[in-house]
Amino acid sequence: MNPLLAQFLAEANDLLASVDEGLLHLERDPGDAELVNEVFRAAHTFKGSSGLFDFPELTRLTHAAEDLLDAVRGGRLALDSGMTDDLLAAFDLIRGWLAHVTAHERLPASAGTDAAGLITKLRAPLGGEPVAHTAATAAAGIAVIDAAPEWLAWFDAEWLTETATWLETTTSTMRFVRYTPDADCFFRAEDPIHLVRQVPGLDKLGIVQPEQWPAPDEYDEYVCLLSFVVATRAGIGELEYLFRYVPDQVQIVELDGDAITRHLSGEPPLKVEEKVTIAVTEVIDSELAADARSVLAAAHRTLEINPVEGVQLRSVVLAVTAAARALGVPEDLTGADRATVSEAVERLLAEAAPAPVGAVPVAAAASAPVAAAGPPAEPTGRADDPGGQVGTRVLKVDQEKVDRLMELVGELNVAKNGLTFLADSAEEEFGSRVLSRRIKDQYAGLHRIAEELQSAVMDVRMLPLSVAFGRFPRLVRDLSRRLGKTIELVTEGEDTMADKDVIEALGDPLVHLVRNSLDHGIEPADERTASGKNPAARLTLAAVADGDAVIVEVSDDGRGVDPVRVKRKAYEKGLISEEELESLSDTEAVDLVFRPGFSTADQVSDLSGRGVGMDAVRASVEKLGGTVTMRSKLGQGTSTRLRLPLSMAVTQVMVVSVAGQRFGIPVDLVVETVRVPAAEMGRVLHQDVVVMRGEVVPVLDLARALDMPWAPNPDADRAILVVSVNGQRVGLLVEQFHREVDVILKPMEGLLAYADEFSGTALLGDGLVLLVLNMKEVLGLAARVA
Repeated sequence: MNPLLAQFLAEANDLLASVDEGLLHLERDPGDAELVNEVFRAAHTFKGSSGLFDFPELTRLTHAAEDLLDAVRGGRLALDSGMTDDLLAAFDLIRGWLAHVTAHERLPASAGTDAAGLITKLRAPLGGEPVAHTAATAAAGIAVIDAAPEWLAWFDAEWLTETATWLETTTSTMRFVRYTPDADCFFRAEDPIHLVRQVPGLDKLGIVQPEQWPAPDEYDEYVCLLSFVVATRAGIGELEYLFRYVPDQVQIVELDGDAITRHLSGEPPLKVEEKVTIAVTEVIDSELAADARSVLAAAHRTLEINPVEGVQLRSVVLAVTAAARALGVPEDLTGADRATVSEAVERLLAEAAPAPVGAVPVAAAASAPVAAAGPPAEPTGRADDPGGQVGTRVLKVDQEKVDRLMELVGELNVAKNGLTFLADSAEEEFGSRVLSRRIKDQYAGLHRIAEELQSAVMDVRMLPLSVAFGRFPRLVRDLSRRLGKTIELVTEGEDTMADKDVIEALGDPLVHLVRNSLDHGIEPADERTASGKNPAARLTLAAVADGDAVIVEVSDDGRGVDPVRVKRKAYEKGLISEEELESLSDTEAVDLVFRPGFSTADQVSDLSGRGVGMDAVRASVEKLGGTVTMRSKLGQGTSTRLRLPLSMAVTQVMVVSVAGQRFGIPVDLVVETVRVPAAEMGRVLHQDVVVMRGEVVPVLDLARALDMPWAPNPDADRAILVVSVNGQRVGLLVEQFHREVDVILKPMEGLLAYADEFSGTALLGDGLVLLVLNMKEVLGLAARVA
C-alpha cells in the first residue's frame, strides 16, 4: 500500500471519532462555539488529507458535510437533530468506504450512488447544490472578467497568437486563471500544487516566481512565494467550484480570439465587467497539511539508512512517483533499482528546493498544533538534558508486533518451566542433588526476568475502558430517538485499564446489556412521569479495577425486573418446574433472565424479544473467564455487573491428573484442595457428597465425566479439588494434585474445535500439551452422566 495512504487511513479513525463525539455533544449543547470549531477543524483536516488521493466521491461528500458545519459555525444555521442525523450518516458511510479502501486501495463501485442522496440532504439546509453565477453573492465571489488583464503577459506571445487564431476559427472562448496563494496558505491546510493539478481541461500552465528570491539565510520554506497562471477549456462553473475555498486568491478571465488579439496588439479592451459566482466561505483555523517535499525527504532518509529491497522498495517508488507528480516533474521509476531511485530522489529534492513545500509529515496534520511561520525556536535544554524534552514521546506500534512479542513471552515461560523438570531429572536419574540445586537457582533468576518481561509486555497491551465505552454515546442516541425515549448516558471509570483482548471481547456483551436496558428496562417519558420519576432516564456505564480483575457495571433507573412475572414467564416456557415456581427467591428469579430462550417481551422487535441476548452475555463473559451477576429493584432500576480478568493473554491454572492424564483448571475457580478419607465420603440421592465445615458439597468423578477409565483405590484418601462455578461449590474427584503454572492459552481449533468441555490448550515445560477444562461444560457433562 502507498505509505501516504496507509498513514491517512491510520489517522482517519481518530479524526472521524472526533467528529462523531463532537456532533453528539453539540446536539446537547448547540451553543458551544469552541466545540463547533473543534468539529469543523476535524472535518476540514480529514477533507484536506483525503484530497491527496484520487477519491472524488469522498471529497465531494466531505465538502458537503464541511459546508454545512461551516454554516453552523458561522451562525447562519442552528444545528438540529435532523442535520446531526445526516452528518453522522455521511461519516458512517465514509467509515465504510475507508474499510473498503484498506482492503482494495480504492472506493467501492457504488460510492457515487451512495453519496448522491446524502450530499443532497446535507446541502438542502444551505439551499441545495451550488449554482454558478448568483448575483446575490457578489461580495464572496471570485472575480470573473472578460477583458485581458496585465498578467496575461506571462503566457508566451507565440502560443497566445496560435490560441487566438484557433479560437476565432472555432468561435470558442478560453478561460485564463491567475491563482496567487497567500504567503501563509500552508498554515490553513491549503495545497496550491494540488489545486492547480486538479484544473480540468488544462492547456497551459505558468509558474510565476517572485521578482527577487530571499537570501538563503532568510528563506522560510513555510512561506508560499509562487503564483500560477493557467489556461483551460473548462467551464467557469467548474473553476469556481474548484477554487471556492480560496476566492480572494483567484481571478478568472474568459476571452475569445478577438480579445486576445487586442491584448497582443496593445489595443484597449472592450470592457471590464466583474461577474459573480457561488457563495464561498473562508477556511480558517486548520491544521498543517503534508506536502511532496516531506515525502521526498523521508524517502531520502529511508534509502540512506535502510537496505530497502523488494516490497519496501516498491512502496518507496510509489511515494516518490506521487511526490514527483505533485511537483510537476513526472518521474517513471517502475522497476528501478535502489541506486537509481536514490539518485532520482536527490535530483527531485534539488529541483524542489526553492518551492514553498513544507516539511511536516502527514501525521502532524492530525496531531500537532501549528505554530506561526518563523525561525526555529532556541532549544530549551541540552541534547543530554532530559529537561529539554517537552511532553511524553509516543511510539506507534502495529498490534500484530505486540501480539508476536506476547507469543514469544509465552514460549519463554514454557522454556523456563522446563528447568524445574530438568532439575528433578538431575536428582532422580543422575543422583546429583548439587546439580539439581544449581538448575533451580538458575530457574529462580530466569523466572524473575521472565515475570518482569511479561509484566512489561502486558502493560503495552493494556487499554483504557474508554475504548469499549466509546461506541455507546452514538448507540444510545440513535436507539433512544428510535424508541421515543429521553436517555442520559453517564460513563464512569473510563481510565480503568484492561488487556486489549478483554476490551475487544467486551464489546458484544455490553451492546446486549445496553440494548436490553433501552428496550426493556427504561420506561417511556410519560410512564416515568406518572410514577414520579424524572422523564429523562439515566443509563450508567461504570468500570473499576479490583485486584487482578476489572468490574464493569451497566445500570439504569428504569422499571426494574419483576420477579413474579419472570417466574411466571419461565414456567410458561418450560424453563422451571411448578415446584421451582413456588420456591425460587426473588434473587434467584432475577437470575432466570440468563436462561437460554428466556424473554419477557410481549412483542418481538428487531431490538429484542427473541429469547437471545442475556444468555449470550453470560456465555461470552464466562468464556473470558469472568462472571455476570444482576441486581434489580422493582420500580427503581437494574444493575448488571461483569467481573472479568485483567488479561486473557496469560492464564494461571491448577494442574491435576486423572487416569494418568493431566488437565488444567483456572485458578480463579479453585476454592481449595483437600484429601478426604474414603470412609468420610457419603451419598445422597445417587450423588457422592462430602461434608466440609458443616456444608454438604457434591463430589463429581472427573474421570467419569470425561469418559476415562479410572477407579480410585478403595482404601486410599480421596483427592478432591473444590471449585466454584456460578456461585455453586462442587468437588472434583481427581487422581493427583500438581503445581500451579502460568500458561499462554491457545483456543481449540481444527478437529477438536467441537470439544466444548475444553477451553483451550497450553504447552508445559516438559513438552507435554495441557488441556484446560471449561468447568461449566464439564459440570454439565457430569450431570448428564449421573
